[in-house]
Amino acid sequence: MAARLVPLGGVGEFGANALLVEHENGEAILVDVGVAFSDLEPFGVAYEVPDFDALRHVSIQALLVTHGHDDHARGLEDAVQAFPGVPVAASRATLARLRRAEGVPGEVQWLELGGDRQLPAAGFRVEVAPVSHSIPGTVVSRLRGESGTLVVASDFRLAPSALGETTPLDTLRGWGDAGVDVLLLDATNALVPGPLVPEATVAAAIEEEVAHARGAVVGVTFASHAGRFRQLARAALACGRTVVPVGRGLEETLAVQAELGGLDLPPGAVRPPRALTRLPHEQLLLVATGSQGEPGSGLARVAGDAVPGFRLAPGDVVLHCARVIPGNERRLADLFDHCARRGARVITAEERPIHVSGHPPRDELECVLRALRPRVVVPVHGRRRQLEALAELARGAGFGAQVVENGAELLWRGGTVAPSGVHRGIGRLLVGEGDGAVLDPVTLRQRRSVAAGGLVVATLAVGTAASAGVGRPRVQGFGVEVPPEVRRAVERELAEAVQHSVGTGTIDAEALRSTMSRRLRRELRRRLGRRPSTLVVVSEC
Repeated sequence: MAARLVPLGGVGEFGANALLVEHENGEAILVDVGVAFSDLEPFGVAYEVPDFDALRHVSIQALLVTHGHDDHARGLEDAVQAFPGVPVAASRATLARLRRAEGVPGEVQWLELGGDRQLPAAGFRVEVAPVSHSIPGTVVSRLRGESGTLVVASDFRLAPSALGETTPLDTLRGWGDAGVDVLLLDATNALVPGPLVPEATVAAAIEEEVAHARGAVVGVTFASHAGRFRQLARAALACGRTVVPVGRGLEETLAVQAELGGLDLPPGAVRPPRALTRLPHEQLLLVATGSQGEPGSGLARVAGDAVPGFRLAPGDVVLHCARVIPGNERRLADLFDHCARRGARVITAEERPIHVSGHPPRDELECVLRALRPRVVVPVHGRRRQLEALAELARGAGFGAQVVENGAELLWRGGTVAPSGVHRGIGRLLVGEGDGAVLDPVTLRQRRSVAAGGLVVATLAVGTAASAGVGRPRVQGFGVEVPPEVRRAVERELAEAVQHSVGTGTIDAEALRSTMSRRLRRELRRRLGRRPSTLVVVSEC
């Protein structure tokens, strides 16, 4: 028996994690449905999601979500629309988050995994084990079938999480004793030797910084990091401060945690943002979203004085309790500067141990390899450098390794894994900011063109009555300088073209628009030496 493994995202990049596990009978399991930050943010793209519609020909039997982080779960809406009626399987905590996701229809079949509960699908039996990570409910998965045994361990730590969750190493050893053919392993920190600081050290450092702050404190963290929120909240309570969450994502996390039993904080310790106007500034601890500097996030609003009832002041402290995902450095640096201009002191995890990664460093990866003893390791969740580093680590420990990138199909047969030579990439959908609509390629191309060369708009009013005639063309530049003498010359050329077009006495608005567009592009190219985007508006009145 054989199976095929196809990483659709998250391999050779950070984000958009999705793995297709396809049985030779044509049935398949899709593990994770994540999204990725986009390089096209200046053009209004919020994030990218794999085009799951391209897999409609595949008989998907289940969607398995390992945890609730956006890079593994935010594409669920698109996935359930592409595969209607397919069950969604996850841990209890992850299901609590997924059920709140916008756009996910209410008739989805939710399957809770954990304990002795297993999921038979696509010729495999799926079981999970809870692990330590930076969001509650994270699991590693074992898929057993006639092809052999596959373990997916994409996000985890061996050290306890900030909420005290642990990874059951004995369970992993038991899986190793039973035999593991293929291990998909987290490569994020494959270049980090370890050991990392424990969460107890992080909690102590946060408490020390909060206690020494003269003014208000703003703790910035990932919206889903309930453990980091609790550390900040406990530090605030220890010195008589009130905790105020800022950011919708954080409010959703607190709602999920309340559903799961809460964070063991006293009643009244956490107040809503509307209470800011009634609370003493120096007794505040705001916990803000926006650890990557996202526009409109809690940190962006704090840095821009856009939180009603709160403004940063001299003596305030901003604690950036998060890892900076590569690509977001400049955006965060700008926000930190805004905070500093207002007199606040910014402290990051590079200066103080106020954050620790939720991904395993090399020493923990070595421990997991010894526990699971796989025949072949396929590094995932990292850029090429991290993937190669983990493959080298696995080979050095005596295990096989295969490094692939998105879309490269692996053939899994008889305990061996090798590239099939087939590429099955599925492309990405670009999701716009605000309404979350998918941007088509034409719209994106237009935005890039306008951003690169500006936009010149020509307007013309025409009458609908036979005797009404036409007005004079008007030209205006946006994002491109059109000197007055050039503007007047172009308007004269357009007027001449218009008069020639209506010389027969018939006014055709569409013909006028076409004529003006050609003349406008020609004159701008001739007089400015550029090719800005153009728009001609002919309005009938």
